[in-house]
Amino acid sequence: MPPAQDPTQSLLRWGIENAAPNSLLPLHEDIQAGRRPDLNTDILKAIMGTTDADRMRECLMVIEGKWVDRDGTGKAQGVAKENAEVTAEDRYRAWDDLEMLIEDIDNANDMQNLGLWKPVVAHLTDDDTDVVMRACWVCGTAVQNNPKAQQAFLALDPLPTITSIITSASTPIGTRNKAMYCLSSTLKHSAPAVARFSELQGWNTLTQSLQDPSQVLRTKTAFLLSQLVSQSSSPKEMISSLRTSNTLSTLLASLFKSSATPTGPDGDSAEIDADYRDKVLRFFVNAIERDADALQNEEKEQVLKAVREAEAEGWKGQEDLGMSEQEWNAFVEALSE
Repeated sequence: MPPAQDPTQSLLRWGIENAAPNSLLPLHEDIQAGRRPDLNTDILKAIMGTTDADRMRECLMVIEGKWVDRDGTGKAQGVAKENAEVTAEDRYRAWDDLEMLIEDIDNANDMQNLGLWKPVVAHLTDDDTDVVMRACWVCGTAVQNNPKAQQAFLALDPLPTITSIITSASTPIGTRNKAMYCLSSTLKHSAPAVARFSELQGWNTLTQSLQDPSQVLRTKTAFLLSQLVSQSSSPKEMISSLRTSNTLSTLLASLFKSSATPTGPDGDSAEIDADYRDKVLRFFVNAIERDADALQNEEKEQVLKAVREAEAEGWKGQEDLGMSEQEWNAFVEALSE
């Protein structure tokens, strides 16, 4: 049975909900101006409502170990709040709630104003890998297609930590996948982030993840590379960096059963995943579209060979890559030059 509500709070809520339009405006203005110190926090929330900023602060308080009556029951698991302890599940729920809140770009931008970035980023090195996973998720969602949030995030130099999570063999794959999500959101449409990533020899990180036992992580990596080469202001320079770090040769090798690194926990799967192959070939399509001379002749020959072998197995490149006939023909022609 749910706990009984305070009758005075119920009466207050009824009065507010049934008040005449605009009748609470003067009181609202007095509260904002600090002229009503007699009204406590609960009454203020009843009058003004709990804002998303309040909810974000409360999520972080729970994440940091302070119990908050977020359900309005006055209790946690039936225990009065002064005696309540924050459990791991409470923290996970707070992380999940925070992630949903910052899906809104305005809320994501408010993380800086509310001072949330520093404590959230600190949890990227938490001992609990489930917390690390959720911290990556929150960061990745906040910075996705959001230059302001990207700038605030990058100011804390999180990329060394993110890349170390991705390459950590002892970290669960679910956590590493979320770290890749965070990395992708950070690098896309952000030249400063890509520059910092390059300084950290980040392309080597992607080379390693392209050979990871997890097919999911490989596919996410290939997709990220296809996006980055499409957005790069200097695709030829990027391709050169990928060549130096062996990322390019790893991509090419992964298109052939004879040279691809097997997947699976035991490295016993030699099959080439169809979705992964599409992502890799999309990378080469984007590279050719941006600069037809970015690839060397030998590399073009390898890509064309992979295309022909896939077609022999029933692969429909134009259809599977979502290209027009003109685009597909131009791609194949560029590979043949």
